[in-house]
Amino acid sequence: MKWKRDNITWKKVPLKSKLMLFILVGVVLVLISSTAVIVSTVTTQEEELAYEQSIEKARSYANQFDIDMRSNQAIGQTMASFLSEYESNNRDEVNNMLLRLLNDNPHLVGTYVCYEPNAFDGNDSQFINTYGHDETGRFIPYWNRLHGQTVLDPLLNYDTLDYYQVPKNTKNAVLTEPYYYEGVFIVSFASPILKNGDFVGIAGVDISLNYIDEIVNQVKAFDNGYAFMTGRTGILISHPTNKDWIGSKTLYDFNVPEIDAMAEEIRNGNSGYIKTIDPITKKKCVMFYEPVKTSNFSFILVVPEDEMLAGVDAVRDRLIFISFISIIFMGAIAAFISRTVTRPINEIVEDFKYISGAAVRGKLNIRADTDVDIDFKKIPEGLNDIMAALENAKQLTKEMENVVNNSPVIVFKWKAEKNWPVEFVSENISQFGYSSEDFKNGSITYGDIVLPEDLEIIESKLAEAIENGDAEFTYEYRIITKDGDIRWVEERTFIGRYGEGHVKVLQGIVVNIDERKRAEEALIRIEDIRKKEIHHRIKNNLQVISTLLFLESEKFKDADVIDSFKNSRDRVRAMALVHEKLYQSDDMESIDFADYSKNLINYLSQSYVLSTSDVKIELDIEDAFLSVDTAVPLGIIINELVSNSLKYAFEDNKGQIKIKLNKSGSKYKLVVSDNGVGLPDDFNLENMDSLGLQLVYTLVEQIDGEINLDTTNGTKYTITFKEDKQTG
Repeated sequence: MKWKRDNITWKKVPLKSKLMLFILVGVVLVLISSTAVIVSTVTTQEEELAYEQSIEKARSYANQFDIDMRSNQAIGQTMASFLSEYESNNRDEVNNMLLRLLNDNPHLVGTYVCYEPNAFDGNDSQFINTYGHDETGRFIPYWNRLHGQTVLDPLLNYDTLDYYQVPKNTKNAVLTEPYYYEGVFIVSFASPILKNGDFVGIAGVDISLNYIDEIVNQVKAFDNGYAFMTGRTGILISHPTNKDWIGSKTLYDFNVPEIDAMAEEIRNGNSGYIKTIDPITKKKCVMFYEPVKTSNFSFILVVPEDEMLAGVDAVRDRLIFISFISIIFMGAIAAFISRTVTRPINEIVEDFKYISGAAVRGKLNIRADTDVDIDFKKIPEGLNDIMAALENAKQLTKEMENVVNNSPVIVFKWKAEKNWPVEFVSENISQFGYSSEDFKNGSITYGDIVLPEDLEIIESKLAEAIENGDAEFTYEYRIITKDGDIRWVEERTFIGRYGEGHVKVLQGIVVNIDERKRAEEALIRIEDIRKKEIHHRIKNNLQVISTLLFLESEKFKDADVIDSFKNSRDRVRAMALVHEKLYQSDDMESIDFADYSKNLINYLSQSYVLSTSDVKIELDIEDAFLSVDTAVPLGIIINELVSNSLKYAFEDNKGQIKIKLNKSGSKYKLVVSDNGVGLPDDFNLENMDSLGLQLVYTLVEQIDGEINLDTTNGTKYTITFKEDKQTG
């Protein structure tokens, strides 16, 4: 009964009211649905870009601190390696070295060594309670500027603190967690000093965390964002406002579940971000965290969520405003039409059939021309107004498309076929010289504009993403503009499926990132200049050492001693000349190792008696472009091994030395061999006496390689390593 009563009531509603309601609801639904799709797509992409920018900023600062910490760690390791070979037993000389290192590195607050009792020179009793010693005379000098002035103190608490106990117990270097020493918050890099494999002491440096706090305090993000740093355990080592928290408060002390979860990720050395309430401002924020791997620190960038997404909100509000105006406009049109409805129902139905059929076919310029009496004349005019309104709605939709087309984001819809034929592309593809018609008429596909050397990689990566069931695909690659220029773009594609393993559609966006890439290349060029400067300094220092060795040799009369000095001088000079060639190179990212090795052997040939002997050096170097960080240590290794063979392997100045480098899979193998007299059967490579061979062993470890010695027939060194940075 209720349904019948409602039906009777509905029949009493005037036709013009029904038409107004139908038209208004229909238009509103169409506009709302289309607006929702556009707003959702654009705001999602803008939000992702905002997050990516913050992630990159946090990662950049973390990498900067990682480089600083690597440099500090290298100082301590170099000191330990030097003292492991040090035989002069001169305490003043070691003190001078520590003081010079402290003065040359203003970011350090302390340099030190700490020897076991009587392990330095056996004369501890002569130095009881003197500077840099304790009441037993133990040699424990600590040059520091903890409180401003540079002073020499004896080390404290070495019997309990990690900076001494960990290297002593493990014979490995240690990077301590942040701790207070004499009232100053520091971290220590300490490496063991080993004599014949036995622990005799440590050498290390201290870094005040105050300088880290000063740098981090200057980091800003948007208007009110800030940054701070923590240790692996979550302890705060910097904070822009609450300085009393440094060294005393951890992330866990905030008792915020999201921050606790971030602390666990930091403990495991991971990166990421969380959304939470800022404990300081009590506002919504996003915390981006990146590890500083060398120091076990983590850099945290705190960004207010409303500031980070302000641009996204502005775009969304603008689109919603346009849609709202459209709805009001269409409502007004619907109201106007309802006031003109007076035509007989059958004529109205026919007109609607005619008009709706035309609208379905996309002919919005069709108009009604019904012959009716004067009382119903307004009906066809009203229907024509509907069509005009639809045309206006179409125009408004085009205006919304213009919002997209005037943004840097190009919207695409591809067929999941070879070369990705384009079903739709926004008009702003014109920024690359193409028009949407170029793709719609099938004259070109999207694959046609991708740089050929990138196309195969993209196809492989996309196929892999589809096979893995991924919903999104993101990749950076190069495209060719219509003028033939090359531009870097970033693609973010949503993979739509209609069944398991079947791709229905590929739709997404392409953004021009060419300026960002040029900025990255500029940074790389700056790094190249820095590396060249480093090699220039190495070359100059090596030449100075070579000259000093030559001058020093004149103070001795013993022929063997003079020969040793000259031998060392020649080796140093060879490396100096090789570094000079590196310094003159345009490419400091990678080195043609075949050419590099050839130059090195030429210098060695000029430095030794090779030109007057029958010793031949045979080079068999596979074409390889190795990174500077790998090529330079390998050059020093070849220099040392070939020099040893030339000096000691041949009794009658006759023989052959072979140097061979080849690649198998992901590994390289370097073989340096001679057919000389060889080495004793009980020779142990890890406990060798030769300083040069110990240098070889250290450099092999530096490039994460392995070394094996075979003395079955002459001497044969085999070194295997991986090269992750090769470019050719």
